[in-house]
Amino acid sequence: MRHVVSGLAAAAFASAAMAQAPDDRLVLLGQKLFFDARLSATGTTACASCHDPSYAFAEPRRVSISDSGRRGRRNAPSLLDVGYLPWLMWDGRFRTLEEQALSPFQRGEMGIGVDEALRRVTSDRQYVYLFRAALGRPPTADGIASALAAFQRTLVSGSSRVDRFLLSREPILTPLEHDGFQIFTGRAGCSNCHQLFPLLPDGRAHSRPLFTDFQFHNLGVGYGSGGFADTGRHKHSRIDTAWGAFRTPPLRNVARAPPYMHDGSLPTLEDVVEFYSAGGRPNPNLSPLIRPLLLDDYEKAALVAFLRGLTDQDYED
Repeated sequence: MRHVVSGLAAAAFASAAMAQAPDDRLVLLGQKLFFDARLSATGTTACASCHDPSYAFAEPRRVSISDSGRRGRRNAPSLLDVGYLPWLMWDGRFRTLEEQALSPFQRGEMGIGVDEALRRVTSDRQYVYLFRAALGRPPTADGIASALAAFQRTLVSGSSRVDRFLLSREPILTPLEHDGFQIFTGRAGCSNCHQLFPLLPDGRAHSRPLFTDFQFHNLGVGYGSGGFADTGRHKHSRIDTAWGAFRTPPLRNVARAPPYMHDGSLPTLEDVVEFYSAGGRPNPNLSPLIRPLLLDDYEKAALVAFLRGLTDQDYED
């Protein structure tokens, strides 16, 4: 049972999800599919195996492991606030949650294909009832995708102390956290990419502080021996400047979702701050926004304290 999310965590968050949308039958169907390990070859892998609610719907392993035990190349990012993102996956190859929902079956991560997953769902009388209740028709592959997407859009992070500080200027941050905020938005320039209120396509600022710019940047993560094992955004965009670039992840509840970076190569927030302080990893396509910061020990500690302040009450408890 190495892949399965803890039953306690699944049940706890399932209750929270139902409280958010008690009458939304499509969301409840998606929730059931998300936690159902029967939709895998071994019966031990579910969506929640790599997107564990105990870890802000991310995973504590360095990289994802498929149902067969095969190691992937990337760490599963958090799904909190995923409904706000215009690009999905580290390389941005999907534009909608519906497009992404069936990819674990298509890529072999679940050990069975879409057709077999649909057969298993269709053979379950409860699923057939839930599909008819939610969509007015028997189970279909598109219906599975719609339900999973609907559930994931309910995964919205709660309010953190940093939110209260940003939205109401409530003096709730500790002196160390407040200094970290000043460094984050000032000297270190973290907010150049991790924008507090990123711009929407129409030019308006987002109403929630998401700490991302919805863009892709090359930090040098994974570079070595003259190249990248994973070329990131370039593989799908074929744009030269996207070589080795990956999506800027939102930072809400970031302290609950180690390890960090697309390959899970940095175990702690302290390691992340050290990496940026050193100026990333030099390579021919390094983002011009990345430069050595040469932070002192206090500045590093302040940044980590600020990032920990992004944890919302649900996860603090």
